[in-house]
Amino acid sequence: MVRFLTGSRSMPPALSRAYLLVLAPAAFLAPLPLLWTGGASRRAIVLYELLLAALWWRARSGRPVRVSDAVMNLAGLAYLVWLAFSTVTLRSGLLSSVAHLLLFTGLAKLASLKRPSEARLALLVVFLLTLASASTATHVSSLLYFAAMAVIGFRALARLAVLADFDDAPPDRVLGSVPTGGLTALALAGGVLGAAPLFLLLPRLHGPFALTPFRLDDAVGRALASDRVELDSFGAAKQSDRVILRLESDPPLANAEMLRLREAVFTDYLDGVWTRDPRVGVRRGDRPAHGGGTPAGPRVAAVTVDLNVVGQGFLFLPYGSGNVRLERGRAMELPDGVMQVASGRGPVRYGTDVLRGRPRGSGRGAIASVDVPGEVQKYAFELTGDLTDPRAIARRIEAHFAKNFVYTLDPPRGSGDPLVNFLLRSKAGHCEYFASAAAMMLAARGIPARLVTGSFGGEEGFLSRSVVVRAQNLHAWVEADFDGTGFQVFDPTPPGGIPPVLRPYSLLSRITALGREVEFFYDRHVLGFDSGDQSVAVESARDSIVAAAGRFLALRDSLREGFSAPAAAGLLAAGATGWLLWSLLRRGLDRRDTATSVYMGLRRLAMRRGDRVFPWTPPAEIVRLFAARSEEAGREAGAVVETYCASAFGGIRPDRETERDLERRLRRLRKI
Repeated sequence: MVRFLTGSRSMPPALSRAYLLVLAPAAFLAPLPLLWTGGASRRAIVLYELLLAALWWRARSGRPVRVSDAVMNLAGLAYLVWLAFSTVTLRSGLLSSVAHLLLFTGLAKLASLKRPSEARLALLVVFLLTLASASTATHVSSLLYFAAMAVIGFRALARLAVLADFDDAPPDRVLGSVPTGGLTALALAGGVLGAAPLFLLLPRLHGPFALTPFRLDDAVGRALASDRVELDSFGAAKQSDRVILRLESDPPLANAEMLRLREAVFTDYLDGVWTRDPRVGVRRGDRPAHGGGTPAGPRVAAVTVDLNVVGQGFLFLPYGSGNVRLERGRAMELPDGVMQVASGRGPVRYGTDVLRGRPRGSGRGAIASVDVPGEVQKYAFELTGDLTDPRAIARRIEAHFAKNFVYTLDPPRGSGDPLVNFLLRSKAGHCEYFASAAAMMLAARGIPARLVTGSFGGEEGFLSRSVVVRAQNLHAWVEADFDGTGFQVFDPTPPGGIPPVLRPYSLLSRITALGREVEFFYDRHVLGFDSGDQSVAVESARDSIVAAAGRFLALRDSLREGFSAPAAAGLLAAGATGWLLWSLLRRGLDRRDTATSVYMGLRRLAMRRGDRVFPWTPPAEIVRLFAARSEEAGREAGAVVETYCASAFGGIRPDRETERDLERRLRRLRKI
């Protein structure tokens, strides 16, 4: 909105059109992730893309838009007023306000390109939009966005550098030839090789990305993150596709119940909110429950879990777990039977043994019958008052829910206690509603019971025997002591609301599973690559070097003693591998652009002979330098440069005979 370089001359319309066509692809792609991450209003992004497409279309048709500075200043002042109003009144958040400002500024600059400095400012705005998009995206598909922006951004930078040398628009074929695909690939490979060591060596946070409000992943965090959980949290969390953990078992887990992973226990309830009280033993006003966990016995399976820890760091464990082992750090068992890792965020790997015996929930805490709301107590006695056997009461509750209630992840809301509204009015809810109501009704009948959260089932890994547990597999159920032998699993959720044990596979789902494996690898080894992982990587590299050195010394000793069959086979394999790599390298070198290679050799020859050649020295100057030495050298160099310019800028690829002639001319120039 402010005139930059007021005294500078405005660009011709054709050159302004060329700048817009160069910047438009990057400007179009930069804000697209904000559509899904909530970083900006979708309507604002769609409006930006439509106006940008209109600017691009007008430029392609030879009628670029040229908005005057006066109009842009008025539009800018009007937008600043709206920005102040939306920030103070609508409170859309800092990220959203900044993103909207960048969208407006970028569109304004692209609509009023009059000087090269404004094109550079538009490029800066595109870069800031890219940072905003990258900072709100945590999915593995972000890698595709980064790769596309790297290619498009590099091409835009290279073409802007070419346009800076022109006072009017160059022919389209000039920009179409800069940079070549090989140069783009080389630049990107150099960036990766330069960034990867820094990425591996520098310490980073476990969660380096900023999260925008109202994301489904936040619902997962609220469902698992603290000592309290709301009834509505599970419904939103189960709509997320986030990976919670990956589980491997040796041998594979034998039955479905072994894929029921226990995480947290809740015993206190008030107005739709469950809280943990890990200190309690026998609750007041209740008969004591047996506190037994899993009896010792032979090991059934060894389980290894990679868990993306959030909040309090409760471990997901199968029933019957014993001898929990963490890869690093430590875990402690709380009095209510919950296992908690010391670190609160980031990934953690741990192992456990599943022991043979009757699986029982550990810990002594249970819901106090005096804490059950009066409406729930009345409902429980009306439904089961004629029964005295605890198991018969549980079966009556389970059958009642299956016949008269509906499972849904989006239950209707009502006034007052959500649990009372679920039982008396809506009769629709998700697993946490069913489990909460059943636990309260059992407690009202004097049966020790409590709410348990965790997961059930998962998805088979595509490239391994692992089971991937996602937010869709989060589940809640009841632990109740029916006979004084300990807390047993009671799942009152109707069958349609219980996650499948292992999802069925089709070809499409297997391809999707591969993507999920990549996503988990990204979450575990990229986002969660901390100082501990760095030290493990360094130790692994050191061990590999030591092992390689040991094998080399063993091979040397065997050669001194004479050729053995393994040594001969190793030498033959190494020779074959080296020959194959050299063949592939030579084939790749043969496919390179000969005209460009010979021209680069010409430049190196000029530098070796003492001429001042810089990266920006044009081809015509190279010919003049050789012509200054001799007429024959100038003639040979001119032929090389002419073929190179026709190939690099005109798209005329020389035939094989011409390429051989170029190489002969370069050899003659070396002799002159």
